[in-house]
Amino acid sequence: MRAIKRGGNYQFVSFDLHLPQAEASMYATAHLSDVNAYDVAWASAIVTRAWKNVRERCATEGKREWVDQLRPFVAGGTALPPNQEEVAKQLGTSVETLRVWVTRLRQRYRNALRAEVASTVSNPAEIDTELHHVYQILTS
Repeated sequence: MRAIKRGGNYQFVSFDLHLPQAEASMYATAHLSDVNAYDVAWASAIVTRAWKNVRERCATEGKREWVDQLRPFVAGGTALPPNQEEVAKQLGTSVETLRVWVTRLRQRYRNALRAEVASTVSNPAEIDTELHHVYQILTS
């Protein structure tokens, strides 16, 4: 069991895992209303922009390989992430350091998602509700 400080009490859900299915559904389903199509496009854009922002920030810090290798660990969901020992070896670091990096990347991604959603609401108190709405759209 993962330590609580690294999210041990939570199951990570991959927006990225569901994004292609949601987008395909949006374009392939003839009965999808304009409102639902808008919601799917909006949620997809939020997730895409958040990840792009994280990746760009990491790239400016010289960590492009770092973020690309760790993305499967952040994605969560049902997809099995690669072996931590192998990825740590590829990055030239220890497994313990890799775990710290994954925790930091997850936090950056959460912050980026919150920032993207915050840019779409007028009241900061609505951010959590909108994040939940993004999740519902992309996983239904």
